Amino acid sequence: MQNSQSRRQRQRGATALEASLTLTVFLLTIFTLFDLGYVMYVHQTIAERARAAARYGSLNPTDTTGMRNMALYYQTTGSGAGVLGLTTSNVLAVRSGANTAADRVTVTITNYPFFAVWPGRSKTGLPIVVAMPVENN
Repeated sequence: MQNSQSRRQRQRGATALEASLTLTVFLLTIFTLFDLGYVMYVHQTIAERARAAARYGSLNPTDTTGMRNMALYYQTTGSGAGVLGLTTSNVLAVRSGANTAADRVTVTITNYPFFAVWPGRSKTGLPIVVAMPVENN
């Protein structure tokens, strides 16, 4: 009688250990997938804003403030924090080669923050640079 009772207790202990190990791996996988999806969302959102600002700049190359605002607010005017907490210090709009064949606008977005669940801290993304030729009329 004692032998079968101790065997059941060991099996319960083994089951609890297996469940805790499996749950740990499962939660780590779920958090990693969530982080990957969020990082992709942040990057694609900010890259689209940079492309919109560069498109605006290719038509209005002297309006660097408008390009910066397009990246932040998706319109040429605005104030305060932009999309996903971006500020004017995160966005650089430059025109190079004015009135030449190499006339281009470049929009650079740097140091944009995103929060990672795993390992639970805020990080900054790599710079996003978009360059477009200026439409000379």
